[in-house]
Amino acid sequence: MQKILPRILTLLQCLILSGTASISAQNFIWSAEFVSFFDNWEYKYKDMPLGTLFATRLTPTLGVAFEHHSISAGISWIQPIDSRLETAKFKPTIYYRYDTKPFAMSMGIFPRTQLIEPLDDFMCSDSTIFYSPNIQGALFQHRSDKGYVEALIDWRGIVSETTREAFMVVAQGRAYLNPWLNAGGAVALNHLALKQKTSPDFYDNVTDNFMIRPYVGVDFSHRTVLDSLTLRCGYLVTLDRERSVTDWIVSHAFVADLTVEWRFLGLRNKFYYGTPAMNFYDRMGSELYQGESYYRVPWHDRLDIYAYIFRNSFVNCFASVNFYFTPEKLGWQQQFVVRAYIDQAFKKRNKSHTAISNIFH
Repeated sequence: MQKILPRILTLLQCLILSGTASISAQNFIWSAEFVSFFDNWEYKYKDMPLGTLFATRLTPTLGVAFEHHSISAGISWIQPIDSRLETAKFKPTIYYRYDTKPFAMSMGIFPRTQLIEPLDDFMCSDSTIFYSPNIQGALFQHRSDKGYVEALIDWRGIVSETTREAFMVVAQGRAYLNPWLNAGGAVALNHLALKQKTSPDFYDNVTDNFMIRPYVGVDFSHRTVLDSLTLRCGYLVTLDRERSVTDWIVSHAFVADLTVEWRFLGLRNKFYYGTPAMNFYDRMGSELYQGESYYRVPWHDRLDIYAYIFRNSFVNCFASVNFYFTPEKLGWQQQFVVRAYIDQAFKKRNKSHTAISNIFH
């Protein structure tokens, strides 16, 4: 940590100097994000975890922008609520960004908030979003009035004698067929390779996890008194393979996602019915699978009931009680999340519009 911080500060200082050297051609940009995350799990099903996560994250970022290009660097300080600095984690942010209305791209280590739509929870869990706030790799996006498409690669592990190579490739998008009907989907590949010095151990085989989810959705938000009323129905197919050990293991299920919001209150229901996914979770866990662990059961229903305490262009604060219905037991979860975000344009924002992206809702 003593070696990393001086280097980051030197880099940020260089960015400041370069941004002020020719102010007519370049703009100095900055941002600061604060997130406090409380998440308490009380699951009764034997294959689901128990525990409490309580931490804060502070991410200052500085950069230089010119025309549609920008270069930014910063650091995320993730501090568990126990006041000991030795338990903190520091993760760098450094990336190039090109952004126009139809096309955008990022390269480097950049925030997940740059995604047009957050990854679904079968690809990325709530805790992953908080403790791994950045994508490490590349992102390509195209947006229009008719929909969007984006593709990314997130490199989670570089091969070494102690670390297995690991990455995720995702493509997702949506097409608006008319004002109330849309269709889309997501395709993802999780890949877990070998260490630099392979071991004869059974666990060191190359492993692949492939996911595809097409869906059809309806949006009646502007046709009712509700602020949001959306429903998506589709099919989730996952394939797992441990090379030289197993053939492809196929899981498939019907999935439905309903969201209802009115003023400061909201309800979201996610339903999964089919065969268990994440077949190698017991041995590989989150090293391979980044999604929520309840996809390991043949069916589940997650019901989130939440309320926004603050929701404007600067702060998003909500409390949520989540219920999990599984074949054996009923579990539940309590969440309280605060996200505050400011940048060089914060004074120009319309305070009646939520300019910052939500954390989980």
